[in-house]
Amino acid sequence: MHNPLDARQLTNFCEIVNAQSMRKAAKNLNLTTSAVSHSLKRLEEDLGCKLFERDSRKMALTYTGQRLFSYADELLNNLTNARQLVNDWSDVSQKTLRIGATSSACQYLIPVALRELKESFPGMNIQIIPGTSYELKKGIDDHQIDIAIYPSTLPNYKKNQIPIGSDTLHFIVHPMHPWAIEGKADISQIESQQLIITGSKGYTFDLVDEYFRTHSVNLMPFIEIANEEVIKRLVELDIGIGILPQWMIQREELAGSLKSLPLSRRSLKRPWIITHLESKELSFMETLFIGVAKNVAENLFSNTMR
Repeated sequence: MHNPLDARQLTNFCEIVNAQSMRKAAKNLNLTTSAVSHSLKRLEEDLGCKLFERDSRKMALTYTGQRLFSYADELLNNLTNARQLVNDWSDVSQKTLRIGATSSACQYLIPVALRELKESFPGMNIQIIPGTSYELKKGIDDHQIDIAIYPSTLPNYKKNQIPIGSDTLHFIVHPMHPWAIEGKADISQIESQQLIITGSKGYTFDLVDEYFRTHSVNLMPFIEIANEEVIKRLVELDIGIGILPQWMIQREELAGSLKSLPLSRRSLKRPWIITHLESKELSFMETLFIGVAKNVAENLFSNTMR
């Protein structure tokens, strides 16, 4: 079995190739020219072949040298990446990831995402900061939050806004509500209904308000509460009708305590994003969380009865 090649000799060899000069390579490596030359000689002796054409004025590689350079360059990059990966893992236990989330994200998305993260990184420090989408956006801008998850009204995304999926909003009604019995909602009757909404200071309200404006319908009056679980309980008590995505009432609909109905023939899709400060370079921990959260969101949003 052959002994492994010396990583330092490979580093010096690659630097010679990149610099195209023994003297320049030595300067870049903070070594003497003779030290670099000696390192190359030892590597060639170890391999039993020449890596450079000695009769060339330029640092021309032999065929073997070309093959070795291609392999060594990739290998050294992998070693560098491995060091960075270990450093990132070490940072996980030393830094706190501040995640902003709306009430629905806190209740449904965050717990599943954190469970997966904690299995891989039990030492990860995490702070969950609840708020409306407007509050979370301000928290990002004020450097109080690292990344935030919330619904968005934006059809086009900026570099710092990562789409993680979309859901479709439905009317949520009591199973004995006339709409539930008839099997469809009548949007023209909305002003005679007691609406229960998640909050007027968020992007979801903006989406719903704009949707009903296109149907010449006024959302007033309404009960406002930034908690989807409470909205479901109020609808179960037949106090009013809610507007929520169907995946959020999957359990209640199967149990027969709630009924979801499309808003109208034209569906209302609600995009979700994870956002961060535009000038911010994402850390390993943040990138990892975004990937996990995206998978969780896709699974949640696809969990519908229709």
